[in-house]
Amino acid sequence: MTKFAKFDKATLKALRAEMQEVMNKYAVKANLEIEVGNMRFSDAEVDIKVKAKVKGATTMTDKMLEMAAARVGIKSFKNAKGDELVKYNSRSYKYPFVYKAANGGMFKCSETQAKMLFA
Repeated sequence: MTKFAKFDKATLKALRAEMQEVMNKYAVKANLEIEVGNMRFSDAEVDIKVKAKVKGATTMTDKMLEMAAARVGIKSFKNAKGDELVKYNSRSYKYPFVYKAANGGMFKCSETQAKMLFA
């Protein structure tokens, strides 16, 4: 367990790792997927965003992706290279689709690019 004197980027990185480890242990018992998100901080205080989801449940983000993919004509969310379509952002009119590359990077793409990559 780490002792904190003040919050900065280095200490928050350690805090995030420890919190995620604790949350993962709890999530296994509770049938959840838990993700420690953004952190806003000052020297003395930190606000932490935590997301939890029931394993296997379909979220609104998943439903939006399915509807947008069907509208464009995308049938598979994975391609031969290992890329995976993960999100649709309706407010982003130029690059509404987000995919996770095989190397782990997240990338935005337009409807045309998504169609070429995943159709």
